[in-house]
Amino acid sequence: MQTNQQGTPDNNDKYRWSDYIPPVRITVWVWKICGLYNGEPLSSSYRAYRAVFHIFLMVVYLFTLSLNIFVMQAFEQLVLYIMYIVFTEIVMALKAIVTYYKFDQLCDLYRQTLASDFKPLDAEEEQLHRKGVASINYYLYPYLITTNMAVASSCLYLLQEDYRLPYFPWILGIEYGPTKRLNYGLLFAYQVVGMYLHMLINVAIDVQLSYLLGMISIQLDLIGKRFRTLHTSEQFRESFVDLMNHYQKVQRMTAEIEKLYSSAYFAQFGSSGLVICASAFKASSMFNLYELTAIQNLLYMLSMIFQMFLPCRFGNEVTHKSHLLRTSIYSSRWYEMGLQERKTLRMLLQRMNKPLTLKAYYFFNYNLQAFTTVTLNMAYSLYALLQRNALKQV
Repeated sequence: MQTNQQGTPDNNDKYRWSDYIPPVRITVWVWKICGLYNGEPLSSSYRAYRAVFHIFLMVVYLFTLSLNIFVMQAFEQLVLYIMYIVFTEIVMALKAIVTYYKFDQLCDLYRQTLASDFKPLDAEEEQLHRKGVASINYYLYPYLITTNMAVASSCLYLLQEDYRLPYFPWILGIEYGPTKRLNYGLLFAYQVVGMYLHMLINVAIDVQLSYLLGMISIQLDLIGKRFRTLHTSEQFRESFVDLMNHYQKVQRMTAEIEKLYSSAYFAQFGSSGLVICASAFKASSMFNLYELTAIQNLLYMLSMIFQMFLPCRFGNEVTHKSHLLRTSIYSSRWYEMGLQERKTLRMLLQRMNKPLTLKAYYFFNYNLQAFTTVTLNMAYSLYALLQRNALKQV
């Protein structure tokens, strides 16, 4: 990728995606398929495709999902439906809005991860960089596989004999069943394809966020390594300005990511426990050898756990490694430097007392503690309550 004198890619390469890791390139295809790609120039045919896609898949699909709330018979069915479907679709819509209306901002963040001043300088840094990228792939590939399996498992409904639809039972009054198999097949395909595309939008944003946080984590590793190798006052004076500029870029990038994804992940944190709870309750209440659709609920629950774990895991790494920067600075040979350099390092240590953190609307932290306390504990508490009520009714 060509760069200018400031170390950032030229505008001609703004939408060049071949240099990114495969999970990121997958998200670009998701943008294009789901009508969210908003980079210039856009052909008139793609604009027409995007309009048709948004009307018939996004608007109609979400509208029919919402109408099903008013035809639910049992209160328990209504609660589970709202927890299981509605919250997921709200989060998906927020993520789609972020992608579409903040497209250039997302691309700028991507470009920054490949800028020349973010590249490793020697063999040790190259190893740290490769290790960080391998860690990103290690978590993203299982997530992509699990989410695809969760949607594919909806085809298990075809093995049932009662002609049930996989996601919602009613759609605009169209009749389906043993005597109207063509209608059933068309509605089944519409629901599965619609849910698959909705899943892709959700997953694409999760992959993007995980990639960006993972790259910030790598940069913090490189900055820490460069501080540890400072041995003399001359090395310190030559490197300090560049190191601080690098750290400030990482700091600004972290703040920009937090602001960009704040609304979507505030909703994600708030709803994930409910969705995991609903998935677990549905799976446990129907799990037997003759109810293969329980597999769908288990895979869906696993996908939701992954969905919350990834931003918490990579956000936790950013906070942890920014905190370790103090140790890296102290590990330099500051004791062999001059008085002025030692004073500067002392002020720098005081400045870095507060590590980099990310929050969703200043409420939910992107860390592993939030994953266990907010997501899993809430899901288990709601699951236990639903199970207790179900046992009482029996």
